[in-house]
Amino acid sequence: MAISPDLLPGRRWLERLTSRTARRAACRDFLFDLLPRGGRAIEVGVFDGDFSERILALNEPSELHLVDPWFTKEDGSLYDGPAQHFETREKAAAALENQYQRVARRFAAELASGRVRLHRQLSHDAAPLFEDEAFDWVYIDASHYYDDVRNDIACYFPKIRRGGCLTGDDYGRRGFWDHGVTRAVDEFIAAGAVEVMRLHNHQYVLRKR
Repeated sequence: MAISPDLLPGRRWLERLTSRTARRAACRDFLFDLLPRGGRAIEVGVFDGDFSERILALNEPSELHLVDPWFTKEDGSLYDGPAQHFETREKAAAALENQYQRVARRFAAELASGRVRLHRQLSHDAAPLFEDEAFDWVYIDASHYYDDVRNDIACYFPKIRRGGCLTGDDYGRRGFWDHGVTRAVDEFIAAGAVEVMRLHNHQYVLRKR
């Protein structure tokens, strides 16, 4: 897939897009052949921003909203599961604060221009900020537990315009969340509000009817 030269002002972009961690994100690049290009998009669950950077370079959205809490639960654990505990709540909070600051620095130019907007909130708390049918596509990669995925789909599906796409990560993976993504997505597909475009490489792409 071609990368717009306008989005590669120097070696910095190219090096980041081809780094080891970025190559792991590249397994999702096929999505950009299916998702509407140049529109408004939301990524729910950002982590360190590797996939966010690929979205900007390869999908060229006019506006990209990044939603992630970058903070812990009261007990110091993360919202996306027991596999990511730290020794203490303080260490977890510090690590997430550092991650948030790195993401903010990574997209400093895009934040300044308004092209990227950060929302440091839980996904369901951020959803009411957005108007219904305002977005061309939404990518969901937050908590993978069944109830949380169901809730994220319920919150963000109305935000997608007709003909737009709902997509996300870890479909078909059991994980410690016991197929939470797969069960929630299959249930939503069965309800008939979407057309399945692609189920591939643990990604799902659904078009809103």
